[in-house]
Amino acid sequence: MDLFGIKLLIVIVCISLIVFSGSVPPALKQHLDTWYGRFIAIVLVMMMTDFAGWPAGVLAAITTLVLIPATVEEGFVIDEKKPVEGRDRWFSERLMGETPNRLDNDNVLSLPTN
Repeated sequence: MDLFGIKLLIVIVCISLIVFSGSVPPALKQHLDTWYGRFIAIVLVMMMTDFAGWPAGVLAAITTLVLIPATVEEGFVIDEKKPVEGRDRWFSERLMGETPNRLDNDNVLSLPTN
């Protein structure tokens, strides 16, 4: 296989990994999320960039970023809604056929207009 065939194979593998990233086992993603997994991924991206050129290197970097799971935790609680327990439904809820399980806010603040 010549050099062009190897580069083409690398691009096809990277695109396949991006497209089917949901099928990658979670254990592999957890290994990529460690410091040595990220180190190996960076070295592979650098080697691919050196061997196959910058377009394949950018594709390899995107593949790496897609495969490494996002572990960013936000500083707030997502579910701050109050559960709906035995209350009468509002007219609009009855009209639209809605049955909410949780409410964002059950207090209404209305101010008089001047």
